Amino acid sequence: MPPERTLPFIIEQLKRTGAFSMDSDHMHDTYEIYYLLAGERNYYVNNLVYALRKGDLLFINRNELHRTTAKGTARHERILINFGREFLAGVIESLPLELPFLQEQCLLLRPDDHDQGLIESCLFTMLEEQGAQRTGQTAYLQTLLVQLLIRMNRIRGNASEAIVPVNDEKRRKAYEIIDYLQSHYTEKLTLGGLADTFYISSTYLCRLFKQSTGFTLIEYLNTIRVQEAQRRLRETDDKVTAIAGETGFDSIAHFGRVFKSITRRSPLQYRKQNR
Repeated sequence: MPPERTLPFIIEQLKRTGAFSMDSDHMHDTYEIYYLLAGERNYYVNNLVYALRKGDLLFINRNELHRTTAKGTARHERILINFGREFLAGVIESLPLELPFLQEQCLLLRPDDHDQGLIESCLFTMLEEQGAQRTGQTAYLQTLLVQLLIRMNRIRGNASEAIVPVNDEKRRKAYEIIDYLQSHYTEKLTLGGLADTFYISSTYLCRLFKQSTGFTLIEYLNTIRVQEAQRRLRETDDKVTAIAGETGFDSIAHFGRVFKSITRRSPLQYRKQNR
C-alpha cells in the first residue's frame, strides 16, 4: 500500500564525519526544526549567528534566510524537520493550544537531559513512521509533530532566559554590515565603498563577513534583493523591469540570472505560482 501522506512534511537524519558548511543561500516557505544530536554548529538565521551544541533545538520560521556552518569538532549529527503550514491546518485549531513561537522568526531552545530524551524519542518515532507504509500515517505524523511543538512550547515557557546569539567583536561588526546592507541594498554598492564605510580593508571585510555568517557579501546582498523582489512579485503588479532596477540590479538579465539561481524559477514563473 503506498503511503497516504501527501501534505508537506519531511524528517531526515544525517551524520557527517568531516567539516561541512552549506555552500548556498537557503530559505523556503516551510517551517524548519533542527535538532543537533552530536557535535557543534554555527547557525546563521535572519541576520544573527547562534552557536549550537549537542541537544540544542532550533526553530526557523518560513522564508527566513539561514545557513549552518562548521564549528569546533568537524563531526556532527542532526535531525531536520520541514513542514508546511497546511500540514497542521485544522489540527492545531481544533485543540485548546497556543503556539506563539510559530509567529517568531527564530527560536533556540536548550532542553535539559530529561527533555532531550523525550524529544529524541519523538523524533526517532517520526523517522521510523516516515520510512514505513502504514494506514493512518499522516494522522500519526501530525500527532507526533503536535506533541513535539507542545514540548517545545513548554521548554520555552520554563526557560529562565532566552539563548542569545553570538555577540563577540567580530560578530558585532558583521551585524553592523548586515544592517547597512539591508538599509542600502537598492543602491549600487561596491566592495571598495563598503570597505571605506566601515574603515577596514576590502580583504578583511570579505573574510570577516564570510567567517561570521557563512555567506559572501555578494551572496547575502543578492539574497536580500531577491527576497524583496519576491515580495513585490507576489503583492504588486509592478513590471519585472521596474522591480529589477528598484531592488539594486544593474540589468534585467542580471536580475533574471540571480533570481533563478536562488529561487529555481524565473521572476515571471514565480509571480504566476504565487499570485
